[in-house]
Formats: sequence, structure tokens, C-alpha cells
Amino acid sequence: MMKLIAGKTGLRTLLAGLVMVLLAGDALAHGERAQLASMRMRTVHWFDTKVEPLNVKVGDIVTVTGKLVTSEWWPKHMPSIEETVYLNIGVPGPTFLRLHSEVNGVPMMRSTAFPLGKVYEYKTVLRARVAGRYHVHPILNVKDAGSLVDKGTWLEVAENDSGAPFVNEITTLTGETIDLETYGLDGVYTWHLIWIAMGVAYLLYWLIRKELFIPRFIRIRELGSDRANELMTKKDFVVSSLFFTTALALILGGYLWAENKYPITIPLQTGLVEVEPIEIPTGGLEVVVDHATYDLAGRSLSMQLQLTNNSEGPLRIGEFLTANIRFLNPDVNEGEIYEGEEMVSKDGLTVSVDTIEPGQTVDVELVASDALWEQYRMTGLIHDPDSRFAGMIFYYDENGERFFQEVGGAVLPNFF
Repeated sequence: MMKLIAGKTGLRTLLAGLVMVLLAGDALAHGERAQLASMRMRTVHWFDTKVEPLNVKVGDIVTVTGKLVTSEWWPKHMPSIEETVYLNIGVPGPTFLRLHSEVNGVPMMRSTAFPLGKVYEYKTVLRARVAGRYHVHPILNVKDAGSLVDKGTWLEVAENDSGAPFVNEITTLTGETIDLETYGLDGVYTWHLIWIAMGVAYLLYWLIRKELFIPRFIRIRELGSDRANELMTKKDFVVSSLFFTTALALILGGYLWAENKYPITIPLQTGLVEVEPIEIPTGGLEVVVDHATYDLAGRSLSMQLQLTNNSEGPLRIGEFLTANIRFLNPDVNEGEIYEGEEMVSKDGLTVSVDTIEPGQTVDVELVASDALWEQYRMTGLIHDPDSRFAGMIFYYDENGERFFQEVGGAVLPNFF
């Protein structure tokens, strides 16, 4: 009876698993929601990210540009971006070629270091390699800390008109023109087959001996561990020695073959390049954070600020950005929304004071509210043992010129 019940339970579990697999949808994005809320708020502030064009064919060029500010509220427990960092692009697999990348005009073929509280403008040029629909993310790979991901932009890559396979030809320093898509593949296949043949032959020998792991384990228990060497016959020793000698010969032969076939090589470059940072254009606005609260029920972050306008003209706050989410003030509405851009709340920012006049010091309440807080798993910040927030305030003068600076501090949750 118990076996019958267990059998029915196992069948139901199997059927339930099959239904879940059949009904599961495609994974439509990656990166934005995976990291901790505090990490996204207090590491890198990405903005003005633009991917263009959004519809290309295999072989076409795609350009990714944008800006970032390294947060002065960087978590103390994380390895710093001031040590070693590498600019990269996050896509699902080798679907693009990276032709060029730069930060503040400096080529980024190698790693660099980013001091905190500075502005960096980046540009990456890609070439579409495989047809499909991809979520393209700028990424900073920080040594010992992992990847810091910007929001993604959907990009459509169609097959080229001719239907010909993708070609990636370059001219080497010796003047030889090669296709990197197929260069050296014959050698790769050959050496894989050689080592697979070696492994299969070694396994077949022990299979023919008819003494596999369990029988030999039982015999060792019967003989005792001090007599385990008796299981190794003279024939086993000779065959194992032949395999060992052959493996060494193949390694040495492969090395000599590679040296002869590719006499001119350049080692991988691991040096650091220096990038001159750009100062944040504060525009004469002095910001002091009094306190901040996160309203769990209202899905909103409220900041009590003291703002002093030290410039010669009036200033208006138009946007608050944190964790790649943009909250725009509809009364100012100066925030440009790029084609394909996600994570934007067009009317998510309310400001208690419309205009800050020159020389004026005012208490201002900024409220950033939208369902995006929950949609992008930002509510997890209340579980952080170091309850702090950070973000960028964007504001404009009477001529429409944009300024920005980072704000941050402690944040208290409000559960009611």
C-alpha cells in the first residue's frame, strides 16, 4: 500500500514539474534586480545611458554611451572601485564584438581605477554578431567585488540581407589577413579529439579488467589497507606508465608544435591605465540631508533637505536617480527619455518648493514614489544592517542648463 502511494506521489511530482517547464516563459532580462538594493544605491550612479541604433542587422555597428558617478557612500564592507575596475558590456553570450571602448576619452583596453565622487563619461562600440533580441547592459567589473550593472536596453539584431555567415577579418602585425571566427579551429578540434581518445582508451582498459571501483573497494576491505598495493598487477603498472609517458609526450609535442606554428605572440596585457576624472557640476547648490524615510506601504522615499542656492540665478529640481531608477518632476520635466529606456517614473518626484532663488536657504521635502520601488526589489533596503541610501539630484537653472550632485544618508523605514 505504501509503495502504491509513494508511486502515485512521485508521478504527480513528475507531472507537476513537466507542467511548470512547459508553461515557463523566456527570461526577458537580467542584471537589474539581482543585486542588493543597498549595493545598487551606493556604488555607481549610471545616467544618460544610450544604445543606438536599436534595430540593426548582423555585422552592423552599435554604440553604447553614457555617464556614471562613483558614490561617496560606497559600502565599507565592499572592495573599492578605487583599486581595479574594468568597463564591459553585459549581453547573453558572445553575441557582439567589442571594437572600441573609452572612458573620458582614454581607451579602455585594460583596467583602471575610479576615485569616488567623480564623473566618468564612457563610450563602447560594438558589432552585432548573432541575430536575436538582447538586453544590453553597461557593466563595471570591480576586482574582488563582482559586477555592477546598469539598466538594460532592448536591442533587435536581424539576419543580414545576404544570409552569409558572420565574418570577422583582421590583418595581423605580420600582414596576414585572418578570420577570427574560424582561425585556429582545426587545431582546437584536433587536440580535443586526441585528449578525448586518450581518456576513453584509459577508461576502456579498466573496464576490460572487470574490476571497477566497487569490486576493488570490497577487495581492499577484505585485504586491509596495508595490502592495497597487491591489487596493482605488473600489467597495470606497465599500461599506466605508458599512458603517463604518452600524456607527457603529447604535452611537450603540443608546446613545440605551437611554438613552430605561431612564432610571434604578444602576452595578454594586464597593466592599469589612468583616467583623469571629471568634477561633478554642482551649479552652486548646497545640499544638506536632514533625514530620510522609506514608506513601505506607499512605496516612496521621502527626503528632508536643506538647500542653499549660492548661484546667481534661480534653480529648480527636476529629477532624482537611485539604483538606475529615474524619478522625474513633471512640473520641471527637463529629463530626456531615450528611446528604449526603461525604469523611468515620469511623474514620480514631488518637490515641496518649486524654485530656489539666489541666496535663498529653504527646507525642501523630496518624495520619490512609484511601483518601481517594488518592481525592482528596492524594498529590500529596509533589511540592510547599514540602513543608508544614496542617489543623484538633477536640477536646472533658468537657461535650462543641467547640474547634478549626490545626496545620501541614513534612512528609516516606515511600516504604517
